[in-house]
Amino acid sequence: MNFAPIARLGGAVVVTLGLAACMDVSMDLDILSETEGRATMTTSVSNDVYTMIEQQAEEGGDEFCPDGEVIAGDTTTDCVVTSEGTFAELDLGNEEDGGPEITAIGNGQVRVSLPTGELNEEISQGMGEEEDPEMMAMVAAMFEGHYITFNVSGGEIVDTNMDRAEDGMSASYQIPFADLMQGTLELPDELYAVVQK
Repeated sequence: MNFAPIARLGGAVVVTLGLAACMDVSMDLDILSETEGRATMTTSVSNDVYTMIEQQAEEGGDEFCPDGEVIAGDTTTDCVVTSEGTFAELDLGNEEDGGPEITAIGNGQVRVSLPTGELNEEISQGMGEEEDPEMMAMVAAMFEGHYITFNVSGGEIVDTNMDRAEDGMSASYQIPFADLMQGTLELPDELYAVVQK
């Protein structure tokens, strides 16, 4: 499982897939100790979109969930991919790939970060600088209400620039697809959370 392709989601890929506007993605990092963690990536699509993807796969297209478990619900179908082990064993990509980084920083603390500063630029480049503004608005409207969600848990969150839960035991951040597509979302250079074990 590699989180990097989602973290570096490009507009060209989105338009090529066509169906991605009906997609929600969550990345969950659970810090189990100062050396180990569990990473879960869940991609959710509506059931009719899942059917379309499967039909395309039968004709030689990409499968919806080649490396994970498919879970069918009443209205959506999820692809859940989980990896557990040492931080080095988790297939998260690296900073150059745009994947999350997990680092033990001492005193029982673990810092989790996701580089986000270049997301807007990458989306804009992927969509093309000369894209028709009306088409851009239409594509952005298709993405309304869908998100990339980044969650960190596993202990008390002692420092973060994300949204800390009321009990202080997790932090999360939602990145709206629509704002990314329109290039109107201002993100920090990274999202981060420090977990106390």
